[in-house]
Amino acid sequence: MHARKSLSMLVAAWVASGAGTALAQGLEEVVVTAQKREQSLQDAPISIAAFGSDALEQKSVNNIEDLGTSVPNVKITRSPSNTTAATIAIRGSTTINPAITWEPTVGIYMDGIFIGKNVGGIFDVAELERIEMLRGPQGTLYGKNTLGGAVNLITKAPSGEFSGKIRGGVGNHDLRTLFGTVDTGILDLEGLGQVMAKITGSIRERDGFYDNVSDPVGIPLANEPMIDELNNLDNEGFRYDILWAASDRLEIRYAWDYSNMDLAPPKNQLTGLDPTDSAGINALLAPYLTRANDNVDAVSLDQHQYERSKSISHNLFADYDAGNWGALGDVTLKYLGNTRKLRWDDNIDIDGSPLNFFTSSRDIDYEQESHEFQLTGMTDRVNYVLGLYYFEEQADVYNPISFFPLFGAPTSENRYGFENDSIAAFGQVEWRPGADIFQDRLTLTVGLRYTEEEKDTYIDHPQDAPPFAGRAKDTFDDVSPTFVAAWDLTDEINIYGKVAEGWKAGGFNGEAISLENFSTPYDAEEITSYELGIKSRWLDNRLQFNGAVFYNDSTDMQMSIFVAGNSAASVVQNAGEAVLQGFEFEIVALPTPDLELQATYGYLDAEYKEFIDNGVDRKDQKDFPYAPRHSASLSAEYTFARGSWGDLTGRLDWEFVDGHVPYIEPAQNAFSEIKPYALLNGRLTLANLPVGENQNVKLALWGKNLLDNEYRVNTLPFGIWTVSYFGDPRTYGVEATWEF
Repeated sequence: MHARKSLSMLVAAWVASGAGTALAQGLEEVVVTAQKREQSLQDAPISIAAFGSDALEQKSVNNIEDLGTSVPNVKITRSPSNTTAATIAIRGSTTINPAITWEPTVGIYMDGIFIGKNVGGIFDVAELERIEMLRGPQGTLYGKNTLGGAVNLITKAPSGEFSGKIRGGVGNHDLRTLFGTVDTGILDLEGLGQVMAKITGSIRERDGFYDNVSDPVGIPLANEPMIDELNNLDNEGFRYDILWAASDRLEIRYAWDYSNMDLAPPKNQLTGLDPTDSAGINALLAPYLTRANDNVDAVSLDQHQYERSKSISHNLFADYDAGNWGALGDVTLKYLGNTRKLRWDDNIDIDGSPLNFFTSSRDIDYEQESHEFQLTGMTDRVNYVLGLYYFEEQADVYNPISFFPLFGAPTSENRYGFENDSIAAFGQVEWRPGADIFQDRLTLTVGLRYTEEEKDTYIDHPQDAPPFAGRAKDTFDDVSPTFVAAWDLTDEINIYGKVAEGWKAGGFNGEAISLENFSTPYDAEEITSYELGIKSRWLDNRLQFNGAVFYNDSTDMQMSIFVAGNSAASVVQNAGEAVLQGFEFEIVALPTPDLELQATYGYLDAEYKEFIDNGVDRKDQKDFPYAPRHSASLSAEYTFARGSWGDLTGRLDWEFVDGHVPYIEPAQNAFSEIKPYALLNGRLTLANLPVGENQNVKLALWGKNLLDNEYRVNTLPFGIWTVSYFGDPRTYGVEATWEF
């Protein structure tokens, strides 16, 4: 009662201030497709954060990393030593330093198509309609099951109307951007339906943030650098999308996606040395040592050369309205098909010095193919989805590693790869009981998924001492259920409870350092997730509060262990049992029609219940990686003025991530702890400047990390030394958009 009285007083204050006449307009409805049909975000009984095209523009989002600190209990960052490989953690579930042979804990989907690996997962998408981030296990509605959650990228389909936009921009560090998209309108095929297409392309180029200089110390063993800048941009993204409306019932859509990133590797700087060094390495590396949280402008790395990621994807979608099937209701048949090829390679120096202590390369050829069939139906009280899924992938990796070539050690010519197949059948039924006792407020949802995956992996280390090679094969299967009960307290307040099981197949360590380590598979991981949530709107649609409390029980948790020594490898180990619990909430308020305020907060408590290491439970001697206890954000968007000349809008985003560690072993985290950090981003936009009939211009000034905070995002701890990688410094720029 007190809360409602306070809220009523707040409304009265707004009305008294003169805003009352416009308050009826309210918050906009956000439409999501997380449950395979269009529905309001407020009606979906799932913990989900969604960003529409306007929000993505206001936040200057080019790829998923740009949302890395925007969602509570979600952390997205570059993997150590790379720019285009993603480390994604949702509610503490993650895969650190992801190898191509491992299953991702969090899935990335584009238009419902699963992107098989997080290597190459950070790429520019030509044009997005929306990004949805789903927290918790996903499986009974998705072709490929994902254990921790999902990041859904939804592109803009052809609209059928001739239109387009061209955007160009410049910024500091010689940033240059160009984006263009054209909707061709409708071509009538006279009896064969209608065809419409959309062509989109983007280019982003920028000089490096940091200089790679000649040895500033003058050690005779030092080498000259092979490149002179680090952390640059040279990105291209193109998309061709054609939609054929063959009839009133049948639509077929084909999309071709292309992404090419040709980069200098990210800067690593030496931030830690082993205090017990007995090999005399410290004396050589000490002159290059920097403080752990000082992001220096220049380093000297002799073997750094390149990081390249190129992917081509072909996507085919068919949607057929099959009409009414009696008791099954109105039925739609859908097909989603995809082939994707990824060529990814790098050549990196990860010793933080111009001395050739360590050089690593990876040359990856990866292919995936998937086919998904869905039958979706609807009656007066039932919505359902039934699906069949097939996914296959293969990869070959050449991974030469040179450890201490300075002292004449030979290069280890490592090779590994795999051929994996996955089949699944899944279904979910949502039922609204019609009994008077429920007053049409109760919704019950039941889902079930069966998955079978076959893993076939090989490895070859011909130069190791002793050399080894092998091939291993195994099959993993699982049945995962989901149950949700949702209740409409009012038309604007919904609560739900959810129990879901998630599963991730086991496999083999392609980066293993011995045949025994390779031949012994790690087990599948299972998680049981319990969640209570609320979706609500108050004050005549002026205030939105969404929140969820969760408790995740994970068994055989797959933890990637960084192996320090004569390698730059990580291997998967089953941790035993862990509990991840916490809560998150998101608030959106519209005090006046011109001011929108948002606040989010996430709390996470991650704890091992059992961690068996060499037969001993060491749960109290292990750290939990990428699990910041607190995450939060604040944002304000205000329209200063509106007129026939346009609209002037400003936005500020403040995002906070608590301190955390990137590794499991405390000894590695001794030099790797990530301190708490906050970022302030902003944008000022003058939109809707009329320049002709059905044409307008938009001008924008943007900035990221406006306070120029220095913060580490991850490290590589070799034991002998530790190198660190930092988030981007302050960037800013201007851009102009012509829409027609």
